[in-house]
Amino acid sequence: MGSKFSKIAAWYNKHIKHEREPAIKLIDPVFHHHKIKTYGIELRDPELPLEDRATAALYIGLLTYTGGVNAALLASEYIQDMINILLMPDTSGEVRTYVLKGLCGICYLSYLNQNEAKDRHLMEILLAYLDEDENPEDDDPLDIITMKLWVCYLMTVVCCNNIPYLRLFNEVGGQKLRKSLESLSKLEWFSWPQNYAKLMLALLAYQEQIKESLTGRAKKSSLQ
Repeated sequence: MGSKFSKIAAWYNKHIKHEREPAIKLIDPVFHHHKIKTYGIELRDPELPLEDRATAALYIGLLTYTGGVNAALLASEYIQDMINILLMPDTSGEVRTYVLKGLCGICYLSYLNQNEAKDRHLMEILLAYLDEDENPEDDDPLDIITMKLWVCYLMTVVCCNNIPYLRLFNEVGGQKLRKSLESLSKLEWFSWPQNYAKLMLALLAYQEQIKESLTGRAKKSSLQ
């Protein structure tokens, strides 16, 4: 038995022990940021299939979500690229869902990125997505419904600690947005931590209460 171990040890020392993986050339000295930039290159590569670019957007979001404030600041550079994909005509529900997931990670608890996305007209895109036909001829209905569920979640993300954004959804979306959310709130939200369509409706109702309260105070002060 001892001779067998000796032979194995000798083979290991000869063939494996001194082998080294080639060093990874980092784009950024912070490895987390290196990965974001690497996926950013893929996201911006027009020669790649759109599915691969959307997957890169998803990974950027995941890395941002786990990478902290500096990662969120770096990822803000790619918000416009993600918006550009969302604006492309005839893009599948699956591709758009990947990009929406990426934006969720980028905007999560980042007030700056939430506002950056708002300036890039994300709100108008989300409202348009909610208004889409759920039984399209050229796409899987399940993909469209899944996409709309992620729209609801992204809405709650960008409105987190961001009252101006919530107010904008309330004013621009109006009753049409409420009807869309009410319809989606009746769906099964299995595997989700909660029903984000219901949560968004609650946030809109809260904003409406604030608006009515301020209006009432203004009327009282004008009468005094």
